[in-house]
Amino acid sequence: MNIEEARELCLAQRMATEDMVFGDDYVCFRVMGKIFAGLNLKMGNVLVLKWSPDDFDDVCERYSSVGQAWHWHKKHWIQINLDADEPNDAVLREMISYAYSVVVKKLTRAQKAELAQL
Repeated sequence: MNIEEARELCLAQRMATEDMVFGDDYVCFRVMGKIFAGLNLKMGNVLVLKWSPDDFDDVCERYSSVGQAWHWHKKHWIQINLDADEPNDAVLREMISYAYSVVVKKLTRAQKAELAQL
């Protein structure tokens, strides 16, 4: 998977938006104003995803291309090298959906209701 494919998958999530709040070399993807993913254009094919601290160690141990995200909270964000052979594209799609769901779970009741209506 390349960064364009990752971008398309992030934007395919319900109500997902993108911005470059950290400058021209970083694209953030949000739902209801909360970041669930990012692409570091300066580092190349690197995808950063919001992650549950409960599942953090497991995903990092399972895939050698996954680790703590650089400059992000060390137990809430993972970084994936998209140039690696694993995880495969199907797993990456699931990981993007998972990151999105981690953020959606933390939304307010009103935000969840608004998201469900659209």
